[in-house]
Amino acid sequence: MATHNNTAHTSADSTAAVTSMIQAIHSHDLARIKHCYEQATGSERTAQLRHCYEAADNHPANYEHYQNIVAHCVSQHGLPAGVIAGINTTERLDFFMPALQAANAFNVTNHQGNTFLHCLFVNPANSLPPFNYIRSLLLFERNESLGEALIVRNHQKLNALETYLSFNPHHHELPQHELTAWLALCEAQRKLNGVDSDNLAKVMAHVRGRAESTHRLTLIASYYQVSVSSLLPVS
Repeated sequence: MATHNNTAHTSADSTAAVTSMIQAIHSHDLARIKHCYEQATGSERTAQLRHCYEAADNHPANYEHYQNIVAHCVSQHGLPAGVIAGINTTERLDFFMPALQAANAFNVTNHQGNTFLHCLFVNPANSLPPFNYIRSLLLFERNESLGEALIVRNHQKLNALETYLSFNPHHHELPQHELTAWLALCEAQRKLNGVDSDNLAKVMAHVRGRAESTHRLTLIASYYQVSVSSLLPVS
């Protein structure tokens, strides 16, 4: 599964849009800021949001200011698909969370059909998948629609949990708290949309093409509710 890090430098064709956003932010005029975002193309909006995240990251004292700007813009004019792949760490998700909540945009997808959960769960930069973090978010009523992102299938017909099983490169054993959260997310997925057993063969094909591990097989078995022995190759 191809994933892309959206922290690359702003492309030349988006520089003017970012400059306009910077000027609007310096004016302290929220209406001007939102208008600047509204007039931008999808790729320009992605660049503007990326600038806001990077500015907040570089200037912690202004973190909430930039976070609120993003929430206002996204809640009124939408989340561009180009930013989805960049919401692939808990730090980035923390920043964009108010915007996702305000716009009810948890299930927005990119050109590959991936939600931010798909991108978060396969990002090799995350040494551990943030299952416990996502499970905690699901417990809040205002994040109820976050469950919708769990059941979205990408263009490969895989939901976020199946994408983790297929493509996450870290096959080491999960700590107990993350394993418990994994099981809870599996249960939530089953209650919301059931399990597509036909995808088991597809997931196993990806796993067997990589460094297969007993622990990953255990996670696959827990998701599809089959025995681990049934996943082992016949000798």
